[in-house]
Amino acid sequence: MKRLLIAISIASLFGSCSSPLSVAEKHFLNGEYQPAIHKYENIVSSDKYTKEKPEAYFKIAEAYRLSNRLVEALPYYKKAKDSGYENMDMYYYYAYGLELQGDYEKARKLFSRYAKEGDDRQLIRRAKDEIKQIDMVDSLSKVVDPFIEVTKCDAINTEASEYSPMFLKGDLIFASTRDTKDAVYHGTGEGYSSLYRYTFDKADSCNGTVTFFDSLINNPNFHEASATFNREGTYMIFAKSNSGHHKENYKEVDLYESRLEGGKWTEPTILNISSPQSWDACPALSTNGKTLYFASNRKGGYGGIDIYRSQLNTNGSWGKPRNMGPKINSRGNDMFPFVAPTGKMYFASDGHPGLGGLDLFEATRKNKKISIRNMGKPFNSSADDFGLVFLEKRFGAFTSNRIEGGGEAATDHIYFFSDKTPILKPVNYFLAGTAFSTKDTSRVLLAGVDVVLYTPEMELIEKVVSNKDGRYEFKTQLTMGDEYILTGDKEKYFKDSVYYTTADKEVDQDDVKDLPEKIVNWTLESEVELTKDFYDELVEEGEITLNNIFYDFDDYRIRPDAARELNKLVTLLKQHPNISIELGSHTDDRGSEKYNLKLSQKRAEAAVEYIVSRGIDPNRLEAKGYGELLPVEFNAETEEEHQLNRRTTIALLDDI
Repeated sequence: MKRLLIAISIASLFGSCSSPLSVAEKHFLNGEYQPAIHKYENIVSSDKYTKEKPEAYFKIAEAYRLSNRLVEALPYYKKAKDSGYENMDMYYYYAYGLELQGDYEKARKLFSRYAKEGDDRQLIRRAKDEIKQIDMVDSLSKVVDPFIEVTKCDAINTEASEYSPMFLKGDLIFASTRDTKDAVYHGTGEGYSSLYRYTFDKADSCNGTVTFFDSLINNPNFHEASATFNREGTYMIFAKSNSGHHKENYKEVDLYESRLEGGKWTEPTILNISSPQSWDACPALSTNGKTLYFASNRKGGYGGIDIYRSQLNTNGSWGKPRNMGPKINSRGNDMFPFVAPTGKMYFASDGHPGLGGLDLFEATRKNKKISIRNMGKPFNSSADDFGLVFLEKRFGAFTSNRIEGGGEAATDHIYFFSDKTPILKPVNYFLAGTAFSTKDTSRVLLAGVDVVLYTPEMELIEKVVSNKDGRYEFKTQLTMGDEYILTGDKEKYFKDSVYYTTADKEVDQDDVKDLPEKIVNWTLESEVELTKDFYDELVEEGEITLNNIFYDFDDYRIRPDAARELNKLVTLLKQHPNISIELGSHTDDRGSEKYNLKLSQKRAEAAVEYIVSRGIDPNRLEAKGYGELLPVEFNAETEEEHQLNRRTTIALLDDI
């Protein structure tokens, strides 16, 4: 598979650099695999270099493999073996190439040999995993979805590579190596990968128009691929390689961001979470744009490449990446994540049981447990299948280098899929819930709460009022996969705002098929919790503690859960424009007194900065860090007691 962004790596040294091999070896070690192949081919075609031929055959095979053209490497591995070249690892790679071609029987024999005689422990483990997977191929091959129609779109695909589709405002953004007029990437001999836009013909999805995406985003001497966008189409993250020169600070592939301003994309800047020494690629934003999924080979993973996620901080930066864990990540390569509006994650893996190469998988979370299933045929083949995305619930695209027409090797191309599964019983979805407040630890049901349903852009959908039992019910039908904002408002209470999504809430047809109704009305539940306005308490006490203002350890950035609590303070200040406050931050006593004082001041200033960003006059606010000087628990030992000391307080200042 020609995933060009993976191809930039420094090859290991093999053999000696004897004179006839020196020029070819230099190209090889610089990652210039295509020129290296030409030089090695000159050696094997000449009668002058009989002794060098076995190594040259092997190096040609390795050059093809390292540039993700393993099927093309197979005949050269065989020639290297037949000419007497000794290297056990080539048996593993030869077996893997046979598996990509669907020759499972021969592949299994060679994997078994490598598992017994190989030297590389990691490859031995992978060989054993591949044997287990091959033993499951028969059962996986029977998993065929008869209602999925797959089409290779000639309006998009060329003789070059096309891969990593993503939808943007109804158009398809994809990567391609089709343009070689400016520069040729010496790793493969193709052009550098750039981003392109495919605009659908409304009458025919495979009769659209391809245009160059953007000249500021695409650099002719770099690879760009795997773009992802927020819902509004005003923010993008994409993967970008270095130029291939190993003197650069950024050694491999990194994530970059750009914003649409005035109808033009801004100069891309590297993402704060991208690791300069790691391969970071395959970004995918969640539907609400607040979670970023991506693939990386950074240290601490479970295999070669793992899938990570990062949450968006309130200051616009991305939080520390978290590994998705062993349910998603395997000992192989797990990559190209995509989270559909239904909440299900789709990704590609060569470590989970599959038909060969990268297979497409669907991950579902239910009752806090993740289950994974191979998507079977026709999504998967013995070759690489990856990068699945949805435009709508029953239509999308993915990439495959599956072998067609009896050929021995294929390049990456984009395929569309349509789900023709018949809907047995239509379901209409509605939203209802309860409005309440909490006193001590008890729920108090609230009547007379104005509950309003909005779009994420705060466009009014419907307004209702809760009854004596705190119940409210909307009559507007919801759309599966969409997002909504719920607000609750009642006099002497802070207005509450709740994010609600119908992702992954679609009822299973098995649960409704036996119901008597021809069309089922299904009610989803949500809650609105209101907090009493604490103005009277603040006036009476002079100072109160805000609940749930938490920070990550040793950090002062405002987390999303803290922002929600600070929004209540913003509401208080807007409702009572005659008051000004001191916002105090307190730490526990772990760490030096000087350090805690400095950290608490930064936290207080960050909270004030957040409040100001919400439209409050900075002259009404004062940030004060107290460090560990004013504890609530003087002899704190437990984590709960330390948490009581790590608090945020507000105190009234003189009236304006």
